[in-house]
Formats: sequence, structure tokens, C-alpha cells
Amino acid sequence: MKLPKFSLILTLMLIIGLVPFTASAASASVSLNAVSSIHIGESVTISGTSSFSEVNVKVVRPSNSVVFYDIVKVNAADSTFSISFTLGSGEAAGTYKIVAGQGNDVSTQDLVVEANGALGNADLSGLTLSTGNLNPTFAPGTTAYSASVANNVSSVTVRASVSDINATMTVNGITVASGQSSGAIGLIVGGNAISIVVTAKNGTSKTYSVSVTRASGGGFGGGGPSVITSTNGKLTLPAGGTGVVSLGDEITVSIPANATSKELQLTIEKLLTTQNLLTNREILASSIFEILKNFPENFSKPVTLTFVFDPAKLKGDQKPSVFYYDEVKKVWVEIGGKVTGNHITVDVDHFTKFAVLAVGQGDSSDSTADVKFSDISGHWAEANIKQAVSNGIVKGYTDGTFKPNKTVTRAEFAVMLMNALKPQEEGSALTFSDSAKIGAWAQKAVAQAVQAGIIKGYKDGTFRPDAAISRAEMASMIATALKVTVESNAEAGFADDKDIPTWAKDSVAALKKLAIVSGNGANKFVPAGQTTRAEAVTVLLRMLEQISK
Repeated sequence: MKLPKFSLILTLMLIIGLVPFTASAASASVSLNAVSSIHIGESVTISGTSSFSEVNVKVVRPSNSVVFYDIVKVNAADSTFSISFTLGSGEAAGTYKIVAGQGNDVSTQDLVVEANGALGNADLSGLTLSTGNLNPTFAPGTTAYSASVANNVSSVTVRASVSDINATMTVNGITVASGQSSGAIGLIVGGNAISIVVTAKNGTSKTYSVSVTRASGGGFGGGGPSVITSTNGKLTLPAGGTGVVSLGDEITVSIPANATSKELQLTIEKLLTTQNLLTNREILASSIFEILKNFPENFSKPVTLTFVFDPAKLKGDQKPSVFYYDEVKKVWVEIGGKVTGNHITVDVDHFTKFAVLAVGQGDSSDSTADVKFSDISGHWAEANIKQAVSNGIVKGYTDGTFKPNKTVTRAEFAVMLMNALKPQEEGSALTFSDSAKIGAWAQKAVAQAVQAGIIKGYKDGTFRPDAAISRAEMASMIATALKVTVESNAEAGFADDKDIPTWAKDSVAALKKLAIVSGNGANKFVPAGQTTRAEAVTVLLRMLEQISK
């Protein structure tokens, strides 16, 4: 007798739920993306890539029974799959197992499920001061403390830890990572209030307070002027106080006494993404720093900034000079500065973005006139080649040639692109299976492009540094670098639109609209065509023009 279809399905689900499941953690055909921990009752998205047309996705309880099962179609265009499910409110906390694949060819990922109690946990698990003992002794349920320090203690830092890793914390309004020290908090003689606010994942907050009493000059001995110092780029200074704050050894900010009548909360940030700030061929001799404070008014006394700069960035008769960035006009404004060795010092009355730039002879002249190669005279890209070389995007060969029609490899284009964008990041660790084949001259550029999300590699885990880059690949990388808004299923309007890979169609259409790429005489984009050095520098210059707009 035949069983009804519903009965067959029910029987199959019971078998899946009762039979213990074992699987290998790796698969050549399936790859699962990592997932974040969730709480009971929350949803999770399971995603990955696979060479199968569809994959079986299961979530297995800690008890080894199945809590979720479905068959998911794989996107033929990019080999990705994705599905979401919500863990029932009656499930237990623990480590669940996500399994995706077919038969024994599967991939697995752990899914950590936490109890719901942690959602509203705004407790601290630890609290200490750099100087002074808390009274009473710390306990998570106690929120008010006091401490006393000698007169010669002009500042303290707070180190606190949250009980729940999902909670966040501020100290006197400045975000501080759990387990890390806050910036220096200046102390006046007498009482000083410190507030630590913990915010749980569900928005619940809890405030811990510490009242620190600093003794008068005769109380503990040792008086004199107090200078509050910090080396992590964060400083809290009482009204009228004196302080020095640095970020590593690259920049130091010195605040004189009575520079402001307000409590000062100061932060220094080193900017890693700078291409939008360098639109007029500026030459950085230092990193770009953004210095912020908690009030808009200017200082009543000059504040001194000291930068460390790189003399190797200066060419010919160029000299270093401190500039600030005018946020309204979008231009760098020169301040000047006094140079001592590789340090330059300047006084300012406000905070914004600052950097040391190279100035001097050659800044306003046509440096492209000095670019000479034996094989570019009369070439359609001659002017672009000279400009790109002058901008430091690309170099010629030692034999005096540029080889404009030579094809560009993927590694070479990564170097050109990063030379154009000038990112400050060090880059991500390279995990491609052929990373060893990436030349030392290109490793940092590829790592920077990976960190920026511009390069992802191929499905087989390779980068293929020596492969010629196609015009479609080049367009995709530039569109990603520009963060252009792409239209789904957009048509570029080339005669060979049908030949453009699905993954590159939107990028090509967007770049054509911006006049960064164009077709040949027959209005063909030739997406699989190889990119020449002349073509590469031309599109990169157009990219920079777009950034400067």
C-alpha cells in the first residue's frame, strides 16, 4: 500500500530529527560564511557559496537532533546561496551546528546561542582606577564608589569590563572598549565625578559613578603645577587645566593653562581613508589626523601641535608645512610651522583635520614636462601617461620605455589602483591559496585592496597575480573603489552588452555613465579583452577626476 505524500514527508522529517548527524567541517564544493552569535528567539542568516545547483541546509541542536532543515537553491550567476531562520523561544542555549551541502560533501559552522538573560545585562564585571582604591570594594550590583588620591596625582584612567560582550560602555561620555583603559581624566583639587554608563544590547543602561577626591597641596605632600598627560589620543581636562596628549609618536597636542573655561574632552584619530581629501595632487609628508573636542568655540590661548613627518617625501627644494582642511571649501589651508629635525610645530586656536604637506618649487609647475619615454611620442595616451607617472601611479622601465601597449596583470593593476587612491591602511592578511606567487613589490597593494573590499579573488581561492586583467575585472574593481551606486540589470549601451559577465554589467554601466570607460570604434566594450598599460592609466586618471568632483 502506498503511503500518502504527507506521511512520507513527515516520516522523512522524523528520521532527520532522530538520527544523529555527523559531518566533516570542510568541503571542496560548499563553503559557509561565518555567523555571529544569537540569542534564543532571534534570527540568523545562513549563507555561502557552492558549485551545486542546490544545497541541503540543516541546523543541529547541541543534543545532535535537527532543529531546522530546508533545500536552498544556489544562484547560478555567482554561486551563492542564502536562507534565514528564527530559533524558537523554547530552544536551549548552547553551540548549534550549521551544515550545508549534499550527501557527505558538506561544510559546517558553529552557531553560538546565548540565553536571553544577557540581552538586558548592563552590569560591569570589573572596575579599577589607575591610582587610588575604590570604596567600597567593587561588586557588579554596587553603582556608587569613592576614591582618594594625593595632590601630585593630576589625572587617572578608568579600566572597566562589561559582563556581557554585547554591551557597550562610555566613560565620561567617551566610548571605551571593555577591558581597555580610558583616556586620562584630569583631576582638580577636591571632588571629581567620573561616570561609567553601560548599555545592554536591548537598550537597557546602568550608570556607575566614582567620586575621586584629590588632596590639597598640604594634604599628601607635593604640590606644583599639574600637567595631565595621555598617550592614547584621548584626554579629559578640567576647565583651565594643562595637558599633553599624543597618539603614538606621530602627533602631540599641548594644551596651556586657561586655554578654555570649559571641561575639555579631546580625541585624536588617524584617518585611514584619505583619497577624498587629496584631490589636487597634494603630497603627504605625514598621516592625516582629525582632532576633535566637545565644544565648538575656539581656544582663548594658542594650542600647540607637533607632528612627525617623513623627510623622504620631500623632493628637490620642497619643505614641510602644516595644513588644516577647510570643511566648507574642501581645500587645504597652509598654516606653516617651525621645523626641528623631522618634527614640525605650529600653534592653532581650533581643531579639525591636520596634516604635513610638501610645498615648494615644483608644486605649481608642470612636472609632466620632465617625464620622457622613448616609446610614447604621438601615442593616443601620451598626455595621460605623463600625468600618471607624475602622480606616482605608475613607473616606466629602466630601458627608458613605458610600453604603453603591454598588457597589465592583476597584481600590476592592484598596485596602480592603490598608488592612485593612496590608502593609509596596512592591508589585510593575504589568504589566497597562491599568495606565495604575489611578488613582494605587490603584496601590500593587494592586501590594501583586499581590506577595502576591492579584491576578493576567484571561487577556487586563488588571486592569480600574473594573469592579465580583463576589462570587465578592471571596471568592477574601479566601481567598487568609487563606491558608485549601481542599478540592477542596468544596460551599458555597448554593442556587445550581452558578452559582459553578469557580475560586471552594473559596474560597466555605472562607469560608462560617469565617462570613465568607453567602447572602441564599433561601440564594443570587449569585456574579456586584456587591459593595456595605456588604458589602465587613462581610466585611473578619470577615476581620480570623479573623486575630486
